[in-house]
Amino acid sequence: MRMKRRVLLLLNAYDQPTHQAAVKAAKKYNWHLDTNVLTPMSMINNWRGEGVLSSLTDNQRTTNFVLQHAEIPCVDLSTWREDLKLPRVAADNAAIGSLAARHFIAYEHRHFAWYASAPTPFGEARFRAFSAELSTIDKKAIRLDGPGSLNYDTMAKRLRALPRPCAIFAVNDADAAWLASLCLEEGFQVPTDFAILGVDNNPLVCEVHGVPLSSIDRDTAGVVLEGARLLQDAMAGNPPAPKTRLIPPKGVVTRASSDAFVIEDDLIRRVMRHLSRHLSEKIGAPELAAEFGVSRSLLNQRFKAATNSTLHQTLMKLRLREAADLIITTKWNMERVASETGFTHASHLSNSFKKHFGQSPLHYRGTNR
Repeated sequence: MRMKRRVLLLLNAYDQPTHQAAVKAAKKYNWHLDTNVLTPMSMINNWRGEGVLSSLTDNQRTTNFVLQHAEIPCVDLSTWREDLKLPRVAADNAAIGSLAARHFIAYEHRHFAWYASAPTPFGEARFRAFSAELSTIDKKAIRLDGPGSLNYDTMAKRLRALPRPCAIFAVNDADAAWLASLCLEEGFQVPTDFAILGVDNNPLVCEVHGVPLSSIDRDTAGVVLEGARLLQDAMAGNPPAPKTRLIPPKGVVTRASSDAFVIEDDLIRRVMRHLSRHLSEKIGAPELAAEFGVSRSLLNQRFKAATNSTLHQTLMKLRLREAADLIITTKWNMERVASETGFTHASHLSNSFKKHFGQSPLHYRGTNR
């Protein structure tokens, strides 16, 4: 019986989703998996094996280990050290930033901010894409990062200076959680004053916060499994080229921290929330009037006053934005995208999409992935 290949999961901090995905890969490829964060680095320095799955950062100890063991195939799961010529699989940070902006825009926000407790290359990539997407509606994001970004009093002062309501995109769930806690301690309402969105969709952070946190699922498992596939090929004698493969995010998991439309009329806020959760269904003024116990004429009147748009126009906009996200973040064909977003068939989606975005759905997918 052939001995299992020894593979080292080389992380700078423990990350449960990455570990879980690596275990799944190890079972698939019959690896013996070592994990450096569960073993002292001094012991790892003498490690001998056949392959390394790394997630390099500015930690020079782990980088030195990879450099000193250049004869061992290594696949990196981060874009932090792109100066090192390694095969690399990572989350598409540009797609993540764009997705965050579209999420907030769909909720009718007009003021935006960005927060990261510390500068990172992937964070800057997310911020640039977030800003670029906002520029399409002539908006900018106020930066809350920089010196003092982990100081309570400094950050409280920066929050008080923001226009409200304001949509804040945080670089990851940990930063989103810290910022949301600060908002609540300072007496602000989340999401009424500040809507907050993180990245990673870590249920151990997002689902236990005082206000459950919305987050972008960056498809950690997809990143790790693709990296594992490349490493398996390399250990079999087929090393991949030293380039970066980007995995698109799976989408926004919306929870309470961002699930509120910027509309004063409570009825219409509830209608908008209902619309966003039932886009695939047949829904219109008759169904909504019955759902909320009002007449169709009153519903249409209040909707127009609150949004300066008709219910039909708003529903179409929500469906098209959801379709745009699915086109980028999935490999679904247009029939399925149409079905999931309430269009009668793919041609209906295509015609509406072209009118709204000025390009076909397939062209949009090709230019945004």
